[in-house]
This record gives sequence, C-alpha cells and structure tokens, in this order.
Amino acid sequence: MASPLEKLLRAGEGRIIKRLQGVAKAVNALEEDYTHLTDEELRGETAELRSRYEAGETLDQLMPEAFAAIREAAKRTIGLRPYDVQVMGGAALHLGNIAEMKTGEGKTLVATLPAYLNAIAGKGVHVVTVNDYLARRDAAQMGKLYTWLGLTVGVVYPGMPHSDKHA
Repeated sequence: MASPLEKLLRAGEGRIIKRLQGVAKAVNALEEDYTHLTDEELRGETAELRSRYEAGETLDQLMPEAFAAIREAAKRTIGLRPYDVQVMGGAALHLGNIAEMKTGEGKTLVATLPAYLNAIAGKGVHVVTVNDYLARRDAAQMGKLYTWLGLTVGVVYPGMPHSDKHA
C-alpha cells in the first residue's frame, strides 16, 4: 500500500504519461511520410526544422517531426528504430523529466531524440556520461546518425589536449 507521501509524489504522473503517449502517437502518425522521403529529403529536414524554429515555432511544436526524422534516420544509418516507449523517454527528457531505464533498454538511442530536437536551436547540446569508454563508443556510433543529419559531434575525455576539448 502506498504511503501518503508516495501518493503525493506520484500525483500528476498520469497526465505526464498521457502527454508522452500523445507525442509517440504524433510521431507514429508521421512515420509513413518520413519513410517515403529520399535520403536527401530526410537530410534536408534539419535545415527545414531550423528555419521553422527561427520563424518562431517552438521546439515543443517541432518535436513530433524532429523525432520522426531522427527515428527514420536511425533506421537508415545505424539500423535501429526507436520503439514507442523510447520515443516517450526522449519526450520525457526534452520536457525536463527523468527517464529511468535498465541496462539494455536503449538509453543511448533514447538520448538521440531530444539531442537532435534541441540541436535544432543551434545552441549546442551536451550528452554526458561518466564512463569514458561509453562516451567514446556512443559518440562514434550515434555520431554517424547525427552527422548524417548535418550536425557535428565531439567527445571529451580525460587526458585530452585542451585545444581538442575546446573544439
């Protein structure tokens, strides 16, 4: 039985889940459109989304299309397609929530969704891990996806020359 404190802390969870499910539903509704894009058209989505952002659309408004674009790009570049629950996790992160996932559930792939969306703003995005091996591995693996969409990728690790860290 849940304590009153636990009930209080969980208040509003259903509302958040419904919003995350709505994002996944919106992304799914766009999936067929994105599967029919050529590679060049899909790559052009980054510039299109940036243009719309600069014209006043918010990242929250662009989220379904950005998530649909990176989902399709992930299928084409690294052979992975984020599941709905991963799309929901990406939306949770973008919206400032914590998404807890176990080993093997695709945290690295989940992070690509909000990282790409927030990169649209052109202010830089940092994905942090405390494990140097995983940082290098993930930058190499997911870097293929990001660079394919026109973004740049860097990784910082201990012992790295300062000039390389700055770049």
